[in-house]
Amino acid sequence: MPLNMSLASKTLPIDVQEEIDCLYEFVPEVSQHFRIIEKIGEGTFSSVFRAKLKCHPQVEEQFALKHIIPTSHPTRIEGELRCLQQIGGCENVIGVELCIRNKDHVVIVMPYFAHDYFQDYIQEMTLSEVREYMRNLLIALRRVHQFDIIHRDVKPTNFLYNRTTKRFALVDFGLAHEAPVLKKIKQSSKTVQKDLNDTDELKKVLRDMGNIPSVSSLSQSVKKETPIKKETPLSKADPKSKPVLATKQYTPSPTLDSLAFTKRMKSPRRLLLSKRTLMIKDEHGLPTKTRPSTSSTKPGVGCTCQCFNQPMICRMCMARANQIAPRAGTPGFRSPEVLLKCPDQSTAVDIWSAGVIFLSLLSGRYPFFRAVDDVTALAQIATIMGSDPLKTAAKSFGKQFMCSPNPQPVDLRTLCHKLRSAPPRIGKHHSSKTLNKENFTRSWTNIPKSAFDLLHRLLDLNPGTRITAEEALEEAFFTECI
Repeated sequence: MPLNMSLASKTLPIDVQEEIDCLYEFVPEVSQHFRIIEKIGEGTFSSVFRAKLKCHPQVEEQFALKHIIPTSHPTRIEGELRCLQQIGGCENVIGVELCIRNKDHVVIVMPYFAHDYFQDYIQEMTLSEVREYMRNLLIALRRVHQFDIIHRDVKPTNFLYNRTTKRFALVDFGLAHEAPVLKKIKQSSKTVQKDLNDTDELKKVLRDMGNIPSVSSLSQSVKKETPIKKETPLSKADPKSKPVLATKQYTPSPTLDSLAFTKRMKSPRRLLLSKRTLMIKDEHGLPTKTRPSTSSTKPGVGCTCQCFNQPMICRMCMARANQIAPRAGTPGFRSPEVLLKCPDQSTAVDIWSAGVIFLSLLSGRYPFFRAVDDVTALAQIATIMGSDPLKTAAKSFGKQFMCSPNPQPVDLRTLCHKLRSAPPRIGKHHSSKTLNKENFTRSWTNIPKSAFDLLHRLLDLNPGTRITAEEALEEAFFTECI
Protein backbone atom coordinates (compact mmCIF):
# COMPACT_ATOMS: atom_id res chain seq x y z
CA MET A 1 0.00 0.00 0.00
CA PRO A 2 1.40 3.44 -0.84
CA LEU A 3 2.59 5.58 2.01
CA ASN A 4 0.08 8.36 1.35
CA MET A 5 -2.91 6.02 1.26
CA SER A 6 -1.87 4.25 4.42
CA LEU A 7 -1.44 7.52 6.30
CA ALA A 8 -4.69 8.92 4.99
CA SER A 9 -6.61 5.83 6.08
CA LYS A 10 -5.34 6.03 9.65
CA THR A 11 -7.64 7.42 12.30
CA LEU A 12 -6.15 10.57 13.75
CA PRO A 13 -5.98 11.07 17.52
CA ILE A 14 -8.85 13.03 18.99
CA ASP A 15 -6.71 15.99 20.02
CA VAL A 16 -5.10 16.23 16.55
CA GLN A 17 -8.50 16.04 14.83
CA GLU A 18 -9.82 18.78 17.10
CA GLU A 19 -6.82 20.94 16.25
CA ILE A 20 -7.42 20.42 12.53
CA ASP A 21 -11.12 21.29 12.92
CA CYS A 22 -10.16 24.47 14.77
CA LEU A 23 -7.76 25.39 11.96
CA TYR A 24 -10.56 24.92 9.42
CA GLU A 25 -12.74 27.20 11.52
CA PHE A 26 -10.12 29.88 12.17
CA VAL A 27 -8.94 30.00 8.55
CA PRO A 28 -11.81 28.99 6.22
CA GLU A 29 -9.57 29.34 3.15
CA VAL A 30 -7.62 26.30 4.32
CA SER A 31 -10.71 24.08 4.29
CA GLN A 32 -11.66 25.42 0.85
CA HIS A 33 -8.34 24.56 -0.84
CA PHE A 34 -6.65 21.85 1.25
CA ARG A 35 -7.40 18.52 2.86
CA ILE A 36 -5.22 18.00 5.89
CA ILE A 37 -3.91 14.44 6.20
CA GLU A 38 -1.97 14.50 9.45
CA LYS A 39 0.01 16.57 11.90
CA ILE A 40 3.74 16.24 11.24
CA GLY A 41 5.31 18.67 13.68
CA GLU A 42 4.83 21.04 16.56
CA GLY A 43 6.98 23.79 18.06
CA THR A 44 6.78 26.61 20.54
CA PHE A 45 5.26 29.05 18.07
CA SER A 46 3.56 26.87 15.45
CA SER A 47 2.09 23.56 14.36
CA VAL A 48 2.77 21.91 11.00
CA PHE A 49 0.35 19.74 9.02
CA ARG A 50 0.66 17.67 5.84
CA ALA A 51 -2.06 18.37 3.27
CA LYS A 52 -3.12 17.88 -0.34
CA LEU A 53 -5.14 19.99 -2.73
CA LYS A 54 -8.86 19.51 -2.18
CA CYS A 55 -10.22 20.62 -5.55
CA HIS A 56 -7.53 18.82 -7.57
CA PRO A 57 -7.20 15.28 -6.19
CA GLN A 58 -5.26 14.16 -9.26
CA VAL A 59 -2.31 16.35 -8.22
CA GLU A 60 0.12 14.20 -6.24
CA GLU A 61 2.08 17.11 -4.83
CA GLN A 62 1.74 17.56 -1.09
CA PHE A 63 2.17 20.64 1.07
CA ALA A 64 3.25 21.53 4.57
CA LEU A 65 0.89 23.95 6.30
CA LYS A 66 2.51 25.89 9.15
CA HIS A 67 -0.08 27.41 11.46
CA ILE A 68 1.56 30.15 13.53
CA ILE A 69 0.06 30.77 16.95
CA PRO A 70 -1.96 34.02 17.15
CA THR A 71 0.21 35.43 19.96
CA SER A 72 3.29 35.64 17.72
CA HIS A 73 4.49 39.17 17.05
CA PRO A 74 3.72 40.44 13.53
CA THR A 75 7.39 41.35 12.96
CA ARG A 76 8.39 37.75 13.62
CA ILE A 77 5.89 36.48 11.06
CA GLU A 78 6.97 39.15 8.57
CA GLY A 79 10.61 38.21 9.04
CA GLU A 80 9.97 34.53 8.45
CA LEU A 81 7.97 35.21 5.27
CA ARG A 82 10.63 37.58 3.95
CA CYS A 83 13.33 34.95 4.52
CA LEU A 84 11.34 32.29 2.72
CA GLN A 85 10.59 34.59 -0.21
CA GLN A 86 14.07 36.06 -0.67
CA ILE A 87 16.28 33.16 0.36
CA GLY A 88 14.19 30.02 -0.04
CA GLY A 89 13.66 27.82 -3.04
CA CYS A 90 17.30 27.02 -3.84
CA GLU A 91 20.55 25.75 -2.34
CA ASN A 92 18.86 23.45 0.19
CA VAL A 93 16.66 26.19 1.68
CA ILE A 94 12.92 25.50 1.76
CA GLY A 95 10.69 27.86 -0.23
CA VAL A 96 7.15 29.14 0.17
CA GLU A 97 4.09 28.66 -2.05
CA LEU A 98 1.63 31.10 -0.50
CA CYS A 99 0.45 32.58 2.78
CA ILE A 100 -3.13 32.62 4.07
CA ARG A 101 -4.25 35.05 6.77
CA ASN A 102 -7.57 35.48 8.54
CA LYS A 103 -7.59 38.07 11.34
CA ASP A 104 -4.77 37.04 13.70
CA HIS A 105 -4.29 33.53 12.27
CA VAL A 106 -1.55 33.00 9.69
CA VAL A 107 -0.87 29.81 7.70
CA ILE A 108 2.29 29.52 5.61
CA VAL A 109 2.05 26.97 2.80
CA MET A 110 5.34 25.31 1.81
CA PRO A 111 6.29 22.27 -0.26
CA TYR A 112 6.13 19.07 1.76
CA PHE A 113 9.56 17.49 2.25
CA ALA A 114 9.50 13.79 3.13
CA HIS A 115 12.48 13.04 5.36
CA ASP A 116 13.97 10.51 7.75
CA TYR A 117 14.44 10.90 11.47
CA PHE A 118 17.94 11.94 12.48
CA GLN A 119 17.90 9.42 15.34
CA ASP A 120 17.25 6.58 12.90
CA TYR A 121 20.24 7.09 10.62
CA ILE A 122 22.90 8.73 12.80
CA GLN A 123 24.37 5.34 13.72
CA GLU A 124 24.06 3.92 10.19
CA MET A 125 25.66 6.74 8.19
CA THR A 126 28.99 6.13 6.54
CA LEU A 127 31.73 8.74 6.64
CA SER A 128 31.04 9.62 2.99
CA GLU A 129 27.39 10.20 3.83
CA VAL A 130 28.36 12.41 6.76
CA ARG A 131 30.56 14.43 4.41
CA GLU A 132 27.64 14.99 2.02
CA TYR A 133 25.34 15.86 4.91
CA MET A 134 27.71 18.52 6.25
CA ARG A 135 28.48 19.84 2.77
CA ASN A 136 24.80 20.43 2.04
CA LEU A 137 24.21 21.96 5.47
CA LEU A 138 27.02 24.46 4.90
CA ILE A 139 25.68 25.22 1.41
CA ALA A 140 22.33 26.13 2.97
CA LEU A 141 24.00 28.27 5.65
CA ARG A 142 26.14 29.99 3.04
CA ARG A 143 22.95 30.92 1.19
CA VAL A 144 21.31 32.30 4.34
CA HIS A 145 24.39 34.19 5.50
CA GLN A 146 24.80 35.87 2.12
CA PHE A 147 21.73 37.91 3.10
CA ASP A 148 23.23 38.77 6.53
CA ILE A 149 20.56 36.63 8.19
CA ILE A 150 21.07 34.51 11.32
CA HIS A 151 18.88 31.40 11.26
CA ARG A 152 19.44 30.96 15.03
CA ASP A 153 17.84 27.52 15.27
CA VAL A 154 20.11 25.22 13.27
CA LYS A 155 19.63 21.64 14.45
CA PRO A 156 18.95 18.23 12.87
CA THR A 157 15.16 18.57 13.16
CA ASN A 158 15.35 21.80 11.12
CA PHE A 159 17.70 20.38 8.47
CA LEU A 160 15.69 17.66 6.78
CA TYR A 161 17.38 14.79 4.97
CA ASN A 162 15.86 12.16 2.69
CA ARG A 163 18.30 9.27 2.46
CA THR A 164 16.49 7.74 -0.53
CA THR A 165 16.45 10.81 -2.77
CA LYS A 166 19.62 12.37 -1.27
CA ARG A 167 17.86 15.69 -0.88
CA PHE A 168 18.18 18.25 1.93
CA ALA A 169 16.14 21.20 3.18
CA LEU A 170 16.78 23.86 5.82
CA VAL A 171 13.43 24.82 7.38
CA ASP A 172 11.87 26.90 10.18
CA PHE A 173 12.92 30.54 9.94
CA GLY A 174 10.70 31.56 12.86
CA LEU A 175 13.67 32.83 14.89
CA ALA A 176 15.70 34.21 11.99
CA HIS A 177 16.68 37.88 11.98
CA GLU A 178 19.28 40.24 10.59
CA ALA A 179 22.72 40.09 12.17
CA PRO A 180 22.94 42.89 14.80
CA VAL A 181 26.63 43.56 14.08
CA LEU A 182 26.09 44.06 10.36
CA LYS A 183 22.94 46.05 11.07
CA LYS A 184 24.93 48.49 13.22
CA ILE A 185 27.56 48.82 10.52
CA LYS A 186 24.87 49.58 7.94
CA GLN A 187 23.25 52.18 10.21
CA SER A 188 26.59 53.88 10.93
CA SER A 189 27.46 53.93 7.24
CA LYS A 190 24.10 55.52 6.49
CA THR A 191 24.77 58.18 9.15
CA VAL A 192 28.21 58.92 7.74
CA GLN A 193 26.78 59.12 4.23
CA LYS A 194 24.08 61.50 5.46
CA ASP A 195 26.71 63.73 7.07
CA LEU A 196 28.72 63.68 3.87
CA ASN A 197 25.63 64.60 1.87
CA ASP A 198 24.87 67.47 4.26
CA THR A 199 28.46 68.69 3.89
CA ASP A 200 28.21 68.50 0.12
CA GLU A 201 24.99 70.51 0.21
CA LEU A 202 26.62 73.15 2.41
CA LYS A 203 29.61 73.40 0.08
CA LYS A 204 27.28 73.73 -2.88
CA VAL A 205 25.45 76.66 -1.23
CA LEU A 206 28.73 78.35 -0.37
CA ARG A 207 29.99 77.91 -3.92
CA ASP A 208 26.83 79.60 -5.20
CA MET A 209 27.50 82.51 -2.83
CA GLY A 210 31.17 82.77 -3.69
CA ASN A 211 34.47 81.22 -2.76
CA ILE A 212 34.60 78.91 0.23
CA PRO A 213 36.77 80.53 2.93
CA SER A 214 39.31 78.40 4.71
CA VAL A 215 39.16 77.59 8.42
CA SER A 216 42.23 79.73 9.18
CA SER A 217 40.82 82.76 7.36
CA LEU A 218 37.53 82.38 9.20
CA SER A 219 39.28 82.22 12.57
CA GLN A 220 41.38 85.30 11.76
CA SER A 221 38.35 87.28 10.64
CA VAL A 222 36.53 86.33 13.82
CA LYS A 223 39.46 87.53 15.93
CA LYS A 224 39.57 90.88 14.09
CA GLU A 225 35.86 91.57 14.10
CA THR A 226 34.93 90.28 17.54
CA PRO A 227 35.90 92.67 20.34
CA ILE A 228 37.31 91.21 23.52
CA LYS A 229 35.13 92.09 26.48
CA LYS A 230 36.83 92.72 29.77
CA GLU A 231 35.39 91.09 32.86
CA THR A 232 33.43 93.61 34.89
CA PRO A 233 33.22 93.25 38.68
CA LEU A 234 29.70 92.68 39.87
CA SER A 235 29.88 95.64 42.23
CA LYS A 236 30.64 98.12 39.40
CA ALA A 237 28.38 96.58 36.82
CA ASP A 238 25.15 98.09 35.69
CA PRO A 239 22.43 96.81 38.04
CA LYS A 240 20.03 96.49 35.13
CA SER A 241 22.39 94.31 33.15
CA LYS A 242 22.62 90.63 33.76
CA PRO A 243 25.76 89.41 35.55
CA VAL A 244 28.33 87.62 33.43
CA LEU A 245 29.90 84.60 35.12
CA ALA A 246 33.54 84.33 34.09
CA THR A 247 33.78 80.57 34.60
CA LYS A 248 35.67 78.16 32.46
CA GLN A 249 33.51 75.20 31.54
CA TYR A 250 35.17 71.88 30.87
CA THR A 251 33.34 69.63 28.46
CA PRO A 252 34.87 66.19 28.26
CA SER A 253 34.93 64.54 24.89
CA PRO A 254 32.31 61.79 25.11
CA THR A 255 33.32 58.37 23.89
CA LEU A 256 31.07 55.89 22.18
CA ASP A 257 31.04 53.60 25.22
CA SER A 258 30.16 56.41 27.66
CA LEU A 259 27.35 57.70 25.47
CA ALA A 260 25.90 54.25 25.01
CA PHE A 261 26.23 53.62 28.76
CA THR A 262 24.51 56.82 29.89
CA LYS A 263 21.69 56.49 27.35
CA ARG A 264 20.68 53.16 28.86
CA MET A 265 19.96 54.69 32.27
CA LYS A 266 16.27 54.62 33.10
CA SER A 267 16.04 57.11 35.99
CA PRO A 268 17.69 60.47 36.88
CA ARG A 269 19.40 58.87 39.88
CA ARG A 270 20.89 56.08 37.76
CA LEU A 271 21.91 58.64 35.15
CA LEU A 272 23.72 60.70 37.79
CA LEU A 273 25.50 57.67 39.20
CA SER A 274 26.55 56.51 35.77
CA LYS A 275 27.92 59.94 34.86
CA ARG A 276 29.89 60.05 38.11
CA THR A 277 31.28 56.63 37.35
CA LEU A 278 32.35 57.64 33.85
CA MET A 279 33.86 60.96 34.99
CA ILE A 280 36.01 59.48 37.78
CA LYS A 281 39.69 60.05 37.07
CA ASP A 282 42.66 58.64 38.89
CA GLU A 283 45.76 60.58 39.82
CA HIS A 284 47.19 60.04 36.31
CA GLY A 285 44.05 61.28 34.56
CA LEU A 286 43.03 57.87 33.22
CA PRO A 287 39.37 56.81 33.15
CA THR A 288 38.33 54.25 35.73
CA LYS A 289 37.43 51.62 33.14
CA THR A 290 41.04 51.52 31.90
CA ARG A 291 42.41 50.60 35.31
CA PRO A 292 42.73 47.03 36.57
CA SER A 293 39.83 45.51 38.49
CA THR A 294 41.17 46.05 42.02
CA SER A 295 39.47 47.64 44.97
CA SER A 296 40.62 51.18 45.75
CA THR A 297 41.72 52.40 49.19
CA LYS A 298 40.08 55.79 48.57
CA PRO A 299 36.39 55.36 47.87
CA GLY A 300 35.14 57.81 45.30
CA VAL A 301 38.62 58.69 43.98
CA GLY A 302 39.77 56.38 41.21
CA CYS A 303 37.54 53.63 42.60
CA THR A 304 36.25 50.76 40.53
CA CYS A 305 33.60 48.15 41.12
CA GLN A 306 33.62 47.19 44.82
CA CYS A 307 31.69 43.94 44.47
CA PHE A 308 34.19 42.05 42.33
CA ASN A 309 34.64 38.59 43.88
CA GLN A 310 32.39 39.67 46.77
CA PRO A 311 28.94 38.35 47.78
CA MET A 312 27.33 41.73 47.19
CA ILE A 313 26.23 44.19 44.52
CA CYS A 314 27.61 47.70 44.83
CA ARG A 315 25.80 50.91 43.92
CA MET A 316 27.93 51.30 40.80
CA CYS A 317 26.70 47.97 39.43
CA MET A 318 23.15 48.74 40.52
CA ALA A 319 23.31 51.87 38.36
CA ARG A 320 24.01 49.83 35.26
CA ALA A 321 21.09 48.92 33.03
CA ASN A 322 20.27 45.30 32.37
CA GLN A 323 22.06 44.01 29.32
CA ILE A 324 19.78 42.73 26.59
CA ALA A 325 21.13 40.17 24.15
CA PRO A 326 19.47 37.66 21.79
CA ARG A 327 19.22 34.25 23.45
CA ALA A 328 16.83 32.45 21.13
CA GLY A 329 17.73 28.95 20.05
CA THR A 330 17.51 25.33 21.11
CA PRO A 331 19.35 24.21 24.27
CA GLY A 332 22.44 22.22 23.37
CA PHE A 333 23.05 24.17 20.17
CA ARG A 334 23.59 27.68 21.56
CA SER A 335 27.04 29.14 21.01
CA PRO A 336 29.22 30.52 23.84
CA GLU A 337 28.52 34.13 22.87
CA VAL A 338 24.78 33.44 23.14
CA LEU A 339 25.15 31.73 26.51
CA LEU A 340 27.27 34.63 27.81
CA LYS A 341 24.70 37.17 26.52
CA CYS A 342 26.96 38.96 24.09
CA PRO A 343 24.84 41.75 22.52
CA ASP A 344 26.77 41.82 19.23
CA GLN A 345 26.15 38.43 17.63
CA SER A 346 26.85 37.44 14.04
CA THR A 347 26.16 34.57 11.67
CA ALA A 348 28.87 32.65 13.53
CA VAL A 349 26.04 31.57 15.86
CA ASP A 350 24.79 29.19 13.14
CA ILE A 351 28.29 27.89 12.43
CA TRP A 352 28.65 26.77 16.06
CA SER A 353 25.33 24.90 15.79
CA ALA A 354 26.57 23.20 12.62
CA GLY A 355 29.70 22.20 14.54
CA VAL A 356 27.58 20.60 17.27
CA ILE A 357 25.72 18.61 14.59
CA PHE A 358 29.06 17.51 13.12
CA LEU A 359 30.21 16.45 16.60
CA SER A 360 27.06 14.34 16.96
CA LEU A 361 27.68 12.69 13.59
CA LEU A 362 31.30 11.87 14.38
CA SER A 363 30.55 10.60 17.88
CA GLY A 364 27.23 8.89 17.12
CA ARG A 365 25.57 10.70 20.04
CA TYR A 366 22.46 12.85 19.75
CA PRO A 367 21.86 15.16 21.42
CA PHE A 368 25.49 15.64 22.36
CA PHE A 369 24.93 18.41 24.92
CA ARG A 370 22.07 18.09 27.41
CA ALA A 371 21.71 21.24 29.48
CA VAL A 372 18.77 22.57 31.46
CA ASP A 373 20.15 26.13 31.72
CA ASP A 374 22.89 28.36 30.34
CA VAL A 375 25.28 27.80 33.25
CA THR A 376 25.14 24.03 32.79
CA ALA A 377 25.61 24.46 29.05
CA LEU A 378 28.74 26.57 29.61
CA ALA A 379 30.07 23.98 32.06
CA GLN A 380 29.59 21.22 29.48
CA ILE A 381 31.37 23.26 26.80
CA ALA A 382 34.24 23.99 29.22
CA THR A 383 34.50 20.27 30.01
CA ILE A 384 35.03 19.44 26.33
CA MET A 385 36.89 22.51 25.05
CA GLY A 386 38.70 23.50 28.27
CA SER A 387 38.07 26.37 30.66
CA ASP A 388 41.12 28.48 29.75
CA PRO A 389 40.23 28.71 26.02
CA LEU A 390 36.68 29.61 27.02
CA LYS A 391 37.98 32.36 29.33
CA THR A 392 40.12 33.76 26.52
CA ALA A 393 37.20 33.66 24.08
CA ALA A 394 34.85 35.34 26.58
CA LYS A 395 37.38 38.13 27.11
CA SER A 396 37.52 38.73 23.34
CA PHE A 397 33.87 39.82 23.28
CA GLY A 398 33.85 41.71 26.57
CA LYS A 399 32.79 39.00 29.00
CA GLN A 400 34.42 37.26 31.93
CA PHE A 401 34.07 33.53 32.55
CA MET A 402 35.13 31.93 35.82
CA CYS A 403 35.28 28.20 36.42
CA SER A 404 36.51 26.03 39.27
CA PRO A 405 38.02 23.52 38.84
CA ASN A 406 39.64 24.30 35.49
CA PRO A 407 39.13 21.34 33.11
CA GLN A 408 41.64 20.81 30.33
CA PRO A 409 40.65 20.43 26.65
CA VAL A 410 39.68 16.94 25.53
CA ASP A 411 41.08 15.36 22.37
CA LEU A 412 38.03 15.24 20.10
CA ARG A 413 39.36 12.35 18.01
CA THR A 414 39.76 10.14 21.07
CA LEU A 415 36.40 11.23 22.45
CA CYS A 416 34.50 10.51 19.24
CA HIS A 417 36.20 7.13 18.82
CA LYS A 418 35.28 6.04 22.36
CA LEU A 419 31.68 7.21 22.06
CA ARG A 420 31.13 5.58 18.68
CA SER A 421 32.67 2.30 19.90
CA ALA A 422 30.40 2.22 22.96
CA PRO A 423 26.79 0.93 22.79
CA PRO A 424 24.45 3.72 21.64
CA ARG A 425 21.74 5.29 23.76
CA ILE A 426 18.34 3.84 22.88
CA GLY A 427 15.74 6.44 21.98
CA LYS A 428 12.15 6.22 20.82
CA HIS A 429 13.20 6.50 17.15
CA HIS A 430 16.06 4.00 17.30
CA SER A 431 15.50 0.91 15.22
CA SER A 432 16.90 -2.54 15.86
CA LYS A 433 19.65 -1.89 13.30
CA THR A 434 21.28 0.69 15.55
CA LEU A 435 21.89 -2.02 18.17
CA ASN A 436 24.14 -3.92 15.76
CA LYS A 437 27.65 -2.85 16.69
CA GLU A 438 29.09 -3.80 13.30
CA ASN A 439 26.77 -1.38 11.50
CA PHE A 440 27.68 1.74 13.42
CA THR A 441 31.43 1.02 13.58
CA ARG A 442 31.81 0.18 9.90
CA SER A 443 33.91 2.73 7.95
CA TRP A 444 34.74 4.64 11.16
CA THR A 445 38.06 3.00 11.94
CA ASN A 446 40.18 5.54 10.00
CA ILE A 447 38.61 8.98 10.26
CA PRO A 448 40.84 11.48 8.41
CA LYS A 449 42.54 14.28 10.31
CA SER A 450 40.81 16.80 8.06
CA ALA A 451 37.46 15.92 9.67
CA PHE A 452 38.64 16.99 13.11
CA ASP A 453 40.43 20.02 11.69
CA LEU A 454 37.08 21.17 10.33
CA LEU A 455 35.35 20.29 13.61
CA HIS A 456 37.78 22.45 15.59
CA ARG A 457 37.23 25.41 13.27
CA LEU A 458 33.44 25.04 13.45
CA LEU A 459 33.61 24.85 17.25
CA ASP A 460 35.96 27.80 17.60
CA LEU A 461 35.01 29.44 20.91
CA ASN A 462 35.83 32.89 19.55
CA PRO A 463 33.11 34.03 17.11
CA GLY A 464 35.53 36.53 15.57
CA THR A 465 37.88 33.79 14.33
CA ARG A 466 35.27 31.09 13.77
CA ILE A 467 35.21 29.79 10.22
CA THR A 468 32.43 30.91 7.86
CA ALA A 469 30.24 28.61 5.80
CA GLU A 470 31.94 29.66 2.57
CA GLU A 471 35.39 29.03 4.03
CA ALA A 472 34.34 25.68 5.48
CA LEU A 473 33.29 24.40 2.06
CA GLU A 474 36.90 24.89 0.92
CA GLU A 475 38.30 22.71 3.70
CA ALA A 476 40.23 19.53 2.89
CA PHE A 477 37.51 17.34 4.39
CA PHE A 478 35.28 18.15 1.42
CA THR A 479 37.94 18.29 -1.29
CA GLU A 480 39.93 15.13 -0.53
CA CYS A 481 38.75 11.64 -1.42
CA ILE A 482 37.34 9.66 1.47
